[in-house]
Amino acid sequence: MADLNLTFSMTPYDRIQPLLNGEVKPDGINLEYSNIPSPDIFYRQSKFQQFDVSEMSFSAFLIARAKGWPFRMLPVMHNRGFYYTTIAVRKAAGIRKPEDLKGKRFGVAEYAQSLALMTRGILQQEFGVRPQDIEWYQERTPQFSHSSPAGFKLPDGVKLHYAKTDLATMLLQGDLDAAVIQSGSAMDRAKADLSRSSAVRPLYANYRKEGERYFKKTGIFPPQHITVVRESILEEHPWVASSLYQAFEEAKALCMQRLYSQNTAGVYSLVFARRDLEEQRKVFGDDPFIYGIKANAKAIEMVQRFSVEQGLTQKKQPWSELFPEEILLAEERLQG
Repeated sequence: MADLNLTFSMTPYDRIQPLLNGEVKPDGINLEYSNIPSPDIFYRQSKFQQFDVSEMSFSAFLIARAKGWPFRMLPVMHNRGFYYTTIAVRKAAGIRKPEDLKGKRFGVAEYAQSLALMTRGILQQEFGVRPQDIEWYQERTPQFSHSSPAGFKLPDGVKLHYAKTDLATMLLQGDLDAAVIQSGSAMDRAKADLSRSSAVRPLYANYRKEGERYFKKTGIFPPQHITVVRESILEEHPWVASSLYQAFEEAKALCMQRLYSQNTAGVYSLVFARRDLEEQRKVFGDDPFIYGIKANAKAIEMVQRFSVEQGLTQKKQPWSELFPEEILLAEERLQG
């Protein structure tokens, strides 16, 4: 029987490189890879459903899936991070701590994106700053939003404006008080350079210390992106979910093995890489990017809860509506 050909697009993370270079191959599947920046993948998937398997915004997936979007989620999570610790603030705005963000103008690439969802959720959870306490500016225009095609509706009590230029320029000009600045994609505006500006500073001088504090308190390494598979393929070939999941696990295992190997040369190009790696393992363990439903249950629940609390979705959907049946059954067998 010939392999099943599936179109595939994902950021070329080190954890999936073995899938891209052929070292790891999903059993019975041939992946036809397209290398596209992640915001563009999300836009194409939301609007055109272009790829059979792809990376996807966790937040956009929950919004779209609630409205019947024909994709299911694999518990293979990417681009995890404590992005609220990267908030940049205008010095003249007088923001010294997260609580000072109340009443301020805050810029994000897209209001409904996972990064913004998690930033708002953690600001409220940890510091008592509600989304309604801040005036929001979205950098991405409506026509290039990967949430608008999914039917996103602005929650009551939230003020949102579309930025007229990039967020970095707005910070420098005094039109914003704070922002999370991201690298661009084909659909985003070019960014002004903040690296030499004395008018803008990080909210957290030691972002790593704050991220580690949050992880030690909650046990959660916030996921931003997930992996989705076309539902019609799963209905016709249920085994695809398990085959893909196993391949992602094998690719990550190879990556981590090489990362921790004394013979790996790549990390030695950075002066303190080995020491940083050792410190990371002390806090996050051997596998910070662990896959699976049970292993990520707290994180999945938190993203769902933030989405409901912020009005992006009406209710937390049962996992049977989010994940392929074969993945749920496999998790049950593991628990047994």
